[in-house]
Amino acid sequence: MNFTDFSHYLFVFAHPDDEVYTCAFVEQLTRAGKCVDVLYITSGDYQGLELGPVREKEVLASMRLLGVPATSVHFLRIPERQLMLRVGDAKAGVAALAQTLAVDCIVGHDYEGGHNGHDAVSFCTSHAATILHATLYVFPAYHGWPENRVWNAFAGEQKATETLSLTFTQQELQEKVIALHESQASFFDLLKRSADFESFSHREILRRIEHPIDYTQPPTTPIGYEFPGSKIRFEDFKEAVQQA
Repeated sequence: MNFTDFSHYLFVFAHPDDEVYTCAFVEQLTRAGKCVDVLYITSGDYQGLELGPVREKEVLASMRLLGVPATSVHFLRIPERQLMLRVGDAKAGVAALAQTLAVDCIVGHDYEGGHNGHDAVSFCTSHAATILHATLYVFPAYHGWPENRVWNAFAGEQKATETLSLTFTQQELQEKVIALHESQASFFDLLKRSADFESFSHREILRRIEHPIDYTQPPTTPIGYEFPGSKIRFEDFKEAVQQA
């Protein structure tokens, strides 16, 4: 089956604004009359719990633009600072929603070592796809240390199995989605100044997962979130997913 041949899709994101990596794919599906639900594991409240409702409001505006009704937008609302302690809750929440919706295609973060929260959500979506026997696709966000960050490209020798070359209208759509996330303007400024923004703004990519992902092995070297000065270590991530 091709990516557009499924009946019911569930896109799973770690934070409000992560849909920017797949917004054209989402709009393409809704425009074709496909059933699309989206799930956010956290409300993106790392900088303070009061930011959560602000970012959720931005997401709802983004989803209206993409043709996803509010009833199909779901939030687990796990505090972002607690995610690594509650991977089991996230795992159960993703699986429960996927089963309730009876989805046949799940789209989630790639396992790429750029952000431990993204990788934790990748683990959760992989689990849900396995128990539902649903097809799993992943999208890249970023990997590598911050000063050498690679955006929106698969790490290593992994190749895209789906590439959507953006039309001018879809490029405008992407720009509008970014603009709706006003609270994250500084983050998107980093992306816009990167050498990868040209490719980011002209195509979206997905990779179909054919074989189980081993989340106990580092996905990249070096791990992006183990940059000098960071207190986060891969061994902490590994312990969290093993305990989940």
